[in-house]
Amino acid sequence: MRNRGFTLLEALVVLALLAVLLSLAAPSLQSLRHKHQMQSHAEQLQSSLLLARSEALRRQQRVTLCVRASATHAGPECATAGTWAQGWVVFVDGNDSGHRELAETVLQVQEALPEFLTLQGNATVDRYISYGPQGRSQSTTGAFQAGALTLCGAGQAHVWRLVINAVGKPRLEKAERQEGANC
Repeated sequence: MRNRGFTLLEALVVLALLAVLLSLAAPSLQSLRHKHQMQSHAEQLQSSLLLARSEALRRQQRVTLCVRASATHAGPECATAGTWAQGWVVFVDGNDSGHRELAETVLQVQEALPEFLTLQGNATVDRYISYGPQGRSQSTTGAFQAGALTLCGAGQAHVWRLVINAVGKPRLEKAERQEGANC
């Protein structure tokens, strides 16, 4: 009677072939992972904006998102320089300043985005986005605050754009990356 099975040499050859095939597939899997991470972070930002808007309505006072200061600071503070890729803080803005004071309640803190992502706002939303008691986005001067935040990923063909209209409703859209765009 003859034994049926694999010899050690045959098993090692099959494992070597599998290792070669997996190493060829790894770069495309990394790109796919980055694509999904990018979409996830865009949706997290939209979720934070919706949280700020609903809390402003619920509490009947201003709620603000601001660019988070670097992790070296003691608590969740607003940055004076940098981009939204540093993360953001959602807080109840009791003094309508657009910057968090120590006594103001923090509702959410988002950590910095991965290195391959950039997130920048246009001039009207480059530092903060604030919602008044009526749920409308408004600057610290009381003027309406509309704008767009663009999330780009290194090596990605698309960008995610979060557009905030004049009444403060955020809309997430996927767009083609423009040639020469500064992402």
